[in-house]
Amino acid sequence: MLDSRIIIVDGMPGTGKSTVSQFIHLQLHAMSRPSHWCHEELTTHPVRLFYDPERHLSWSDYNEEAASCWQRYAHELHTQNQTAILDAAIFQNHLRSMLIFNCDRNAILDLVCRIERLIASLNPVLIYLRPKDIEKNFRDVVEVRGQRMLELWIEAHDQYPYTRRLQVSGYSGFIAFWNEFGDISDRIFEGLAITNLRQDISNEDWGARYREILEFLELPLPFEPSSSSVLDRFTGNYVPLDANAGAGFVLQARDGCLVVAVDQPTFDVARGPIGRFHEVCLIPNGKNRFYVAAWPHEVQFTEDELGTVVTMLVSISEDGWPQFSEVYMKQQ
Repeated sequence: MLDSRIIIVDGMPGTGKSTVSQFIHLQLHAMSRPSHWCHEELTTHPVRLFYDPERHLSWSDYNEEAASCWQRYAHELHTQNQTAILDAAIFQNHLRSMLIFNCDRNAILDLVCRIERLIASLNPVLIYLRPKDIEKNFRDVVEVRGQRMLELWIEAHDQYPYTRRLQVSGYSGFIAFWNEFGDISDRIFEGLAITNLRQDISNEDWGARYREILEFLELPLPFEPSSSSVLDRFTGNYVPLDANAGAGFVLQARDGCLVVAVDQPTFDVARGPIGRFHEVCLIPNGKNRFYVAAWPHEVQFTEDELGTVVTMLVSISEDGWPQFSEVYMKQQ
């Protein structure tokens, strides 16, 4: 494997940053290689810093604080015997924040160059996920997360200084923002001196994407997925044990993994990804245990005395996340 203390996975929404980050983390875990996955929504994310016009008096002021965050984090990683998998660190963090407030584009490039120097001794790796078709990328996001997600994004974008300057609101302004985001990300990527990989995403061939990433990181190929017949015992309709927890879902076996499917996604972030997206995949993690794809949640099924699956427990206990657990009953 590449001798790196930090692997950064970055790009725009919907490109699979968290999915790829988790995949790398689990591959290292399977090899008994110490690693830590830092999800982009982690409350204790070490370098997440968004520009605040009431707090940062200038772009120089913001860049100084951002650089200090990276310097502290780099020092911390030097004291640890593990690889950090950092989800959405530079593009989705600093670039997006600065572009929203229509900052000088050179200030963005200056900050990235400074970050690159601060982490150079960690032998950093950047995996850049770039959709070939940005509009299609967000249509795919809507397919997974629901139309309401796009509506909320556009409502927020219409209030941005970037949108007011451009004087193009609604969907057109939203896509214009992400087109420029992509152009600047490309420019940043092309100027990087650190080890890097760019994946131009045009389809959902996750097998090919994973193989390319493993070859790039010099890691062995992953284990074969479970057969659908092994997973069939878990499939069916599930309803929450707590009547106030919301709607239930359907669990399906598809392409060697379990898929949680709902008709109408919600936006109850505190309850995690189950029900928040149209579909969420579960990744095998031992007998009756699964990881939730792209999230730090785990699932455990319980059986009755006859070996029939009766409940599904979703839980999370990692630092930086609210303590959470939810029980669902399988309808027999």
